Amino acid sequence: MLKLAIVDDDPRLLQSLKIQLEKFEEVDSIITANSGLRFAEQLKSIPDDDLPDVVIMDMSMETPDEGVRAASAIKKSFPLIHVIMFTVSDRDDLIFEAFKAGAMGYLLKNETPAYIIKTAIDVKAGDAQMSPGIARKTIHYLTRAVSKPVPVSDDTEELSARELETINLVAKGYTYHQIGDMLNIAPNTAKKHMTNIFAKLHVKNKIEALIKTESYREQHHG
Repeated sequence: MLKLAIVDDDPRLLQSLKIQLEKFEEVDSIITANSGLRFAEQLKSIPDDDLPDVVIMDMSMETPDEGVRAASAIKKSFPLIHVIMFTVSDRDDLIFEAFKAGAMGYLLKNETPAYIIKTAIDVKAGDAQMSPGIARKTIHYLTRAVSKPVPVSDDTEELSARELETINLVAKGYTYHQIGDMLNIAPNTAKKHMTNIFAKLHVKNKIEALIKTESYREQHHG
């Protein structure tokens, strides 16, 4: 079961989203707040058993980057709590700052409740996720923002053609089900390809894999 927190300074959106997400059987509880930084402090007074698994955090509140700063504060005090940024903006600099702050997801506010829940479940399981509409832009910026190529160790195994196909589609924001349809394979097979990629590149999630894949291509294919 999923324990959620929603932080947003728009009271109507906050209440509407809470009502919509409570309908999903995967959801155990939802707490709400209207200030990211205050919520980061409030978490310290919540019993451990009641802490949220995932926080859906509005990017811009009293300041444009309050959500990013709140995410950073939460991750420092509660490293096991996962943060998903929730925003109408796809500003490149804030995307990068959000992931640097420890966010594991990035959702636009026009996503469906079902997609939001799916993303929260995936993020709780340790998988970085983002809205398909900004995935390519995000990966492009993250890759460009790395000051120098991510080292690919000597023991890195070569990626297969199918694994490269899979990660290219992931970079475009496709889900495992969509990738399965496009490659004529089962969704679990697509996910298995990503698991193999993680192992070969020695990374823990999609964001790291996508960044490191750029270095892999440079070193293996020129």
